[in-house]
Amino acid sequence: MNSAGRHVRRGLSIALLCLASPALAQEGSAPRPPADDVPHDAKHGGWLDPYFDDEDGKLDFSESFSTGGFFPMPVIITEPAVDGGFGIVAQFVDMTPGQPERTTRRMLGGVKTGNGSYGFGFFQSGQAFDGAVSYSFGAGHGKVTLDMYPAFAPGGIEYTNKYQYGLFGSARLHLADRRFSLGPIADFRGLKTRIELPEVEGLPDAFQNDFERKLTTGALGWGFHFDSRDNAVTPRSGLNAFVEGKFNSGIFGSDRNFEIYDADVYAFYPLGEKWTLGAKTELDAARGDFPSFFAPSIDLRGVQAGRYQGGTAWSTEVEVTRQLSPRWSVLGFAGYGTAYAGSSRFFEDSGAVFAGGGGFRYRIARKLGVDAGLDVAFGPDGGIIYIQFGHAWGGGMD
Repeated sequence: MNSAGRHVRRGLSIALLCLASPALAQEGSAPRPPADDVPHDAKHGGWLDPYFDDEDGKLDFSESFSTGGFFPMPVIITEPAVDGGFGIVAQFVDMTPGQPERTTRRMLGGVKTGNGSYGFGFFQSGQAFDGAVSYSFGAGHGKVTLDMYPAFAPGGIEYTNKYQYGLFGSARLHLADRRFSLGPIADFRGLKTRIELPEVEGLPDAFQNDFERKLTTGALGWGFHFDSRDNAVTPRSGLNAFVEGKFNSGIFGSDRNFEIYDADVYAFYPLGEKWTLGAKTELDAARGDFPSFFAPSIDLRGVQAGRYQGGTAWSTEVEVTRQLSPRWSVLGFAGYGTAYAGSSRFFEDSGAVFAGGGGFRYRIARKLGVDAGLDVAFGPDGGIIYIQFGHAWGGGMD
C-alpha cells in the first residue's frame, strides 16, 4: 500500500479505506510472567473475569480475542493535517493460539475531525482453506480535507475529496514454503474533488484539472510477499517484505491511466531477552497520469500526513524497544525520509527529512503477544501523538 494509505489508516482514513493487517499470532511469541501470588478470582469475579489474566490478575484481552472478542479502540487524532479529531473503531478479533490459519480480524469504525473531515467503513482480513490463502477486503465512505504543498504554493493549498465509495480487496496464495505468497489486488474509488486555489503565479492548468470534478479510479494489480514474523500484530523477530503494483486503467473503469508501486521491508531482531531492534524501509512511487493527490508522501511518525510528496517517496525508520516487565515496555525511534519530484510537474524534491520520538506499550493480550500504547513523535513541524494497537508499522505490514 502506498504512503497515503498508511496515513489513512493512522487516523481519519481508517474509516475511509479501512487498511489493516491480519492478526496472526502465536502463543509462544509472548513472554510468560511469573504467577501472581494472589489468586485471580480473589480480585475479580463475574462478568469481569474475561478481561483479567488468570496468572497475574492484570487487565488482559487474551480470552476475549481468542473467542472472537470485541475491542473498542478510540481514535484520538492529533494529526495537524486534519486539525485533530476523534472516532471509534470496533475491532472484532478471533485469534486462536497455535492455529493462525483460523485468525480473523474485523473492524467497523468512524471518525470526525476538526476541519470537517469524516469517514466510516468496514474491514476484514483472515485466512481460508486451512491457511492456504490470505485475504482482505473493505469498503468506506467519507470526506477528507487536507493540505497539499506543491512547488508553486509552498505555504500549502487546501483541497477536499468526498469519497462516494472506496472498495479494495486482495487474495494471496501461499507457496510450498508458506512464508512466500502471491496474488491479485483490486482498488476502486469514486470521489468528487474540490479545491480553494490561491492567486499565485505559475499555477499549472493541469493541476487545476485534477479538481472541481468527479473522478473514478479502478485498479487491478499483483503482489509478491514474504513473511517470517513470529507475531504479525506485535513482532519481536522475523522479516516481512513485499513488492506490489496496481494499474489504474480505463479497462478497469478508471478515468485516468496511472500506476502505483510499493516495495517495503520490515525487520525485527531480538537483542537478548529484554531488547528488540526493528527497522523499516518503504519505497513508494506513482507513474503515468496520476492525480496530484495520489502522489506518495514521506511516511514517518512525527511528519504531517502528505507534507512532502513527489513521484517517488522513500521512508526509513529504526526502533529500539526495552522490555521493563512482562507487561510494560518503552521504545525510542528515529526516521529519515525524502520525496523526489521526478517527472512530476507539481512537486519539488523535499531534501532530507528527519523525525523521531518515543513511547510505551502495555501487553494487552499476554497469551497472544499483543501490545497497545502511545507514541510521541517530533518532526520538522512539531510534535504529534499516536495511539497504537499492535506495532506502529502495522498499517504497512501484511
